[in-house]
Amino acid sequence: MIFKGAQKECWECLLKLVEKTVQLSAHSEELKEKARKEAVDVLRTNFRPGAIPARIATLFQEKIREITGNPDPFLELKRREIEVAGSLAMELKPRFQKSFRSLFSFSALGNALDFFRDPEELRTDGEAGVKFSIDHLTRVEEFIKRKKGIILFLADNAGEIHFDIPVLEYLQEMGCNPIYVVKGGPAQNDLTIDDVKWAGYEDCDVPIVSHGASVVGLDLSGVSDEFRKLYDEASFIVGKGMGHYETMSHYTSEKNILFLLKAKCWPVAKSLGINKDEFVAYWG
Repeated sequence: MIFKGAQKECWECLLKLVEKTVQLSAHSEELKEKARKEAVDVLRTNFRPGAIPARIATLFQEKIREITGNPDPFLELKRREIEVAGSLAMELKPRFQKSFRSLFSFSALGNALDFFRDPEELRTDGEAGVKFSIDHLTRVEEFIKRKKGIILFLADNAGEIHFDIPVLEYLQEMGCNPIYVVKGGPAQNDLTIDDVKWAGYEDCDVPIVSHGASVVGLDLSGVSDEFRKLYDEASFIVGKGMGHYETMSHYTSEKNILFLLKAKCWPVAKSLGINKDEFVAYWG
């Protein structure tokens, strides 16, 4: 399954993201209006059938940061998210066993976090448990046990770090070489190296690297040479969140990629053949 690009529903969602970013970026109403106008112009120019919403979001957020001079508009929101997610992860983790399937489920639960939702809603999701509408974890576990090697785990929202590290540590115990990959710079509320340090994982036993680009999802044309080498050598890749599915689903013919996410919008859900708000562990 390959994400087919922007649908009509994506327009309103991207407009909401423009407004959210503008409001977080500046205090001056004049500056907000200038950033809003130019960001919407970017959206209008790039929004067309087949366009990837995550890439459009990257473009207009770059424009907003440039106009407002705010290098990381979501910084304070990310810090609140990291704190809330940390408390929730500590509360919910005892419900999950120390096993491949259970810890991948715990990681997927973290993807229920979203800056359009109250993070406390994650507790309800956690208590209900994670049921995958597409579930390829058994096949993935068998493959990883055989191949081991480098496993790139592409991070999504900042607060998810608390839900991701346990499965990365488990992969280490399996004899794999897992590497947690974060953004090269601010990209909405996605995890960066600075966020990793602020969350207290600077000395984590799991290697944590940046891919060198400030983008929603992944765009291989903008990554560092060091990350491209890791990407080429990796035996398996895990892409957390919808942004990675949107931007990487067409890479599956060349790499083994597991998309681990909650489908928070209808275009992504329809692309995967599931209902909105369902979880998937889809090996593309």
